[in-house]
Formats: sequence, structure tokens, C-alpha cells
Amino acid sequence: MQFRTHSDNNDTTTNKQDQPASTAPPEENAKRIIVQTGDRQVTTLILDSDAHRIITTFDDETVLVYSALTGALLSTLTGHQGGVWASSLHKNTLVTASTDRTIRVWDLLTGICTHVFVAHTSTVRSAQIVLPINVNRHNPGQPPKYEPEFPIIVAGSRDNTVSVWRLPIEELNGDLAVTKRDNWLLRRLTGHTDAIRAIAGEGNLVASAGYDHVARIWNSFTGELIHTLVGHEQKLYQVVLDTEHRQCITSGMDAIIRIWSLDTGASLHVLTGHTALVGLLQLNAGLMVSASADGTAQVWDPITAERLHIIGNHPLGQGNSILATQHDGEKLVIGFDGAVQTWDIRTGELLHETKDVGTVWQLAFDRRRRVVAFNLPEQGSYRTHNQSCLEILDYGVAVGSQLSGH
Repeated sequence: MQFRTHSDNNDTTTNKQDQPASTAPPEENAKRIIVQTGDRQVTTLILDSDAHRIITTFDDETVLVYSALTGALLSTLTGHQGGVWASSLHKNTLVTASTDRTIRVWDLLTGICTHVFVAHTSTVRSAQIVLPINVNRHNPGQPPKYEPEFPIIVAGSRDNTVSVWRLPIEELNGDLAVTKRDNWLLRRLTGHTDAIRAIAGEGNLVASAGYDHVARIWNSFTGELIHTLVGHEQKLYQVVLDTEHRQCITSGMDAIIRIWSLDTGASLHVLTGHTALVGLLQLNAGLMVSASADGTAQVWDPITAERLHIIGNHPLGQGNSILATQHDGEKLVIGFDGAVQTWDIRTGELLHETKDVGTVWQLAFDRRRRVVAFNLPEQGSYRTHNQSCLEILDYGVAVGSQLSGH
């Protein structure tokens, strides 16, 4: 059976190098929709380009699905008993993970929670759907070999463990259908001595990054620990897999980025230049972007470890943390507390800046839209008491702003 992969914009570890670069016109020409989302923090945001919907999770157990076309609320997914801090999407199947220690699987066509997975004893902080990929795709002449054998979920918890689950779907005429399998938990991966902050999965490989200053590489099929990556001096916050070049990339509180060999576990490069927590990493189209609490984003060649650009121009001055970022190989969008900026990632030129925002929680964009989740500033045009909002910029239509809510 062959599986077709879908990359969601909330997952920085998914390979997106085959996606076309953005050709959207300037933000000033876009239709602007403001959606009020209530007095709460947006914890994750997925822009589903195929289905024209926006999936948001919050720190108060809420999961909301909006139309990317109109901003209308499509569905409210209820069931979690605590803040939802991780989400991953494949077609109409959504996976969420929460401080209530559970992982939930949702059918977005019906809004129904089809499965609740309970295995962890503390917050599940990260979760990813891992789809089968042809691991021989970079080896011409080799027959296709798909790993993992079927879609799985990998999740990392503050209880120091990684869980691996079978995703309860089967591919049937291109659609997803709930199966009747009862035993979904495949294995628990143990070895970390502190909370797991981030995970990344591709093929049968899973990388976990922990507050114990260590990253680990596992085989999700066998449960084997392949490498323990030791070198960071403080808590890790991000991990990215680059299986095409047989590399793993990590970052954290020590302001250092390390590139490791997946074959040997050796440290290949140590990237310096940030002066505070490096909490965001994204690899796409041959470029890696790191974003830091020091207020800068840095663009790197992950093969040579050369730094190509240092990007940081916050209107409130240096040191204002970058809270969200995404790039497509040509355009880089970064969100601060008080501004959203669009940069040319190849030249380092600032293309556009929006200042009429408060704290930026999350952002995502595709060829047609940019979506930003933020708190409105004290003097914002749509200010209500501590109001959190989504701003949808639709580059396909050039009209004025409109206000929506639920």
C-alpha cells in the first residue's frame, strides 16, 4: 500500500521541500478578516490549505475549527480537560495532546472524538502524526520501501517518556476511515531523565529532545535507542530531523544549535550567534531558520553550517522575543510581541511590517493566505477586554477589513 503524505503548517519537522514557493502579493492588497477567539492563548495553529480551514487549540482545553474563506466557526471540539499544547493533522484526522495527560483523535468531518489515548502520567507536550514515506526516494534504482509500515502517532510527555501509537485510520479510496483495532499503543520509549519538550518523526526514526539536556534517536518500529546526543548544557526546546542529509538538529536554553550525524551520533557542527533561548527551528527548501528570545532570526545553510543572514528589526528594540515563525524558502514571517514582519529570506530584506497587534501566539501562511493569532493591543482597532484574535489575510481578494466572531 502506498501512502500520500500531507504536511501541516504547525509541524516544523515535516519535509516540505517539494512545496512551491509563495507568490502572494503584498499584505496591503489583501482582504483582512479579524476573528475574535476569546480570552485565552492560542497554543497551536494549523492552516489546512486543501480544506480551506484553520484549526486552533488553546490553553483552556478548547479546540476550534474555522473557515479560512470567511472566518466563520465551523466546529468546536470538546473533550479535553486541560490546555491543548500539541496538534497534528492528516487529511480529516486531527490529533491533539493536552495537560490532561491524554491524546485525542478527531474526525473533522463529524467533529467527533473517535479515540482517547491514555498512557502518560503528566502533560503530553508534543505529538506528531508520522506517515509512511519511501525511505529509498533519494536512492535511484532502489525499489520503494515504506517506513513506518502504517501511520503512527509519536508523543512526548513531561513524564520523561515517548509513546508510539498506531493511528486509528486506514486508507480507503483516498479517504480515512476509523478501524476497529483495539490495541493502539505500540510501545513506550524510556531513557530521558526529565521532561520531553519536543519530538520529530520521519520514517522509522523518532528524535526526542528533553529538559535533561539530551536528545535521543529511536527506532519507532523496534523501540531501539539508536543514539544519545550529548553536548548541550541546558534544557532542549527543539529538534528537527533531516533524513535526506542524515542529520538531526537541536536547540535550547544554552543559545546553541547543534547539528548531529544520524549515522554515528557525532556532533557535526555547533552554531553560535544567538544570545538567549533558541526555541524555534524550521528546515525547509534547503534553508534552516532559528528564532530566539534574543529577538533575532538567523538563516543558515544546514549542510555547510554557514550563517546567511541575521534578521532582527523589532520596533521596540533588541531583545524582544520572536514567538512564532514560518518560511517557505523565499519568504520568512516572524511574530513578536507587538509586530509581524515579512522578510525576503534570500536577501534579508524587510518586505512588510504590521504593528497593530499585541502578543503574537502563532502564525502560518500558504500561497494564498497568512493567518496570525494574537492578543489585540491596548489601542487596537478591534480592542475588547483582553481579546485574543485571528487575523486572516487573503491575498486572493483585495477588499477592506471585516470583523467576525463567535
